[in-house]
Amino acid sequence: MSESTVPGFSNRQLWVVLGALILAVMLASMEISIIATALPTIAGEFNAFESYAWVGTAYIATSAIGTPLLGKLSDLYGRRLVFQATMGLFIVGSFLCGISQNMTQLIAARALQGLGGGAIQALAFSILGDILPPRERGRYIGYFTVAFVGSALLGPLIGGVIIDHWSWPWIFFINIPLAAIASAVSYRALRLPFPRRAARIDVPGAVLLSIAIGAVMVGLEEGGTNGWSKPIVLLLLGGSAVAVVAFVAVERRAVEPMIPLQLFRNPVVLASIVAGMCAGIIAFGGSQFLTLYFQDSLFVSPTASGLRMLPQMVGVTLGTFGVGRLVLRTGRYKAFPVVGTAVGAVGLYVISHITGSTSYAWLIMPMVAMGFGVASVFTTTSIATQNAVEFHDLGVATATIMFFRSLGGSFGLAIFGSILNSTIRSEIPKRLDISPRSATGLIREPDDIKALPPASRAAVVDSLAIGVGRIYLVCAGVMVVGFIAAVLLPERPLRPRAGLSDAMEEAAGAMA
Repeated sequence: MSESTVPGFSNRQLWVVLGALILAVMLASMEISIIATALPTIAGEFNAFESYAWVGTAYIATSAIGTPLLGKLSDLYGRRLVFQATMGLFIVGSFLCGISQNMTQLIAARALQGLGGGAIQALAFSILGDILPPRERGRYIGYFTVAFVGSALLGPLIGGVIIDHWSWPWIFFINIPLAAIASAVSYRALRLPFPRRAARIDVPGAVLLSIAIGAVMVGLEEGGTNGWSKPIVLLLLGGSAVAVVAFVAVERRAVEPMIPLQLFRNPVVLASIVAGMCAGIIAFGGSQFLTLYFQDSLFVSPTASGLRMLPQMVGVTLGTFGVGRLVLRTGRYKAFPVVGTAVGAVGLYVISHITGSTSYAWLIMPMVAMGFGVASVFTTTSIATQNAVEFHDLGVATATIMFFRSLGGSFGLAIFGSILNSTIRSEIPKRLDISPRSATGLIREPDDIKALPPASRAAVVDSLAIGVGRIYLVCAGVMVVGFIAAVLLPERPLRPRAGLSDAMEEAAGAMA
């Protein structure tokens, strides 16, 4: 059995561990997007369209809450133990989702599922930091980024296939055997020596962070759906702001803070957070609106619209495996997010000029550029952050990066939804001389739009294209901000050893 460059792991053992972690990341990431094509069916079956948005919000909100919380616990009690706990939460949550008998049960189950799902992604990247030196990490991190971003992009396609050929509970039931396999394999193969620290959990910080995240997520969802001036929206966003201020005050005095504030004084981590949040806005917020454009403006099927997103996956692949190998070869990382964000911004700007009759061929290369830009940021900021912090903060630093990526996606979904809705309410009445409320009523299933009278159909198609174009113009601006953050990202020499190796050596020295 050949030895790998990772101490304590043969090549076979290393790939067994990485395979299990990649599978877990794919399942957790896909749950953010796979539900999109199933929600109309689920809401119709439960006769609960008023709760439509909460199914997605519940997962995203608890996913964001669980990421820093369980990331911090992994620093205190060991990655292997906490990873198994998160997989258990994800499996139980998936089962409860599948057997839900009404929308309230489903929303509650999605919240439990999200608590485990968000932490799975952060812990997988943290374990990668434990066992691989930063320079070697570039060889493998591409697989994780492809799993993370690619599964989110392919989720609607897979969800559509399941809905067409089976029934919606299988969107959740399919997680159970796959997640169980990943959990069992990682439990057996991932035996990381970990010196458990005697420390108190930052309960006040965890509570305040949960309140802040939960309130802002629900507030953004409500604002994007029902308007930003509603009292409940203002109350939620204001309450979130107060909770953030209180959280910062508590963290300054905490012995073991949930998110160590010194992370934000590290210029590498700070630049990585900003760049990663920008990429998250585009990857999880902006990308989903192209499938809407394909279905409602170009009238292709859900399956075909998912297939049309493949050029973006080509860009993601180039931005992960290509950049990862260049980091391994050169030992440097700064240039890649700079180039990637510049290329991505150009691609997003081109997409923003779509109309109701834009040829798909015109979008192929811009979509490749968009995927490349997002993936180059995800790949390099993970490596740079883990390289810039000490081993005892590796889990919480990785979780913080993942948290802000997810938070960016949530912001993007809410804000872009508001842009699209306001465009529809303003553009369709200009063309048909109807009220904004009546204009919104014209947005139906693609087949229904296609069956509208020619004038109404053209108004809907053109207005949707204008709205999606405006979304991608904003995305181009966001990518410019990411470019600035990438330019300001300091470059530090990549450590030749894994964080776990250094920690074990320090512990041995202390005992001697």
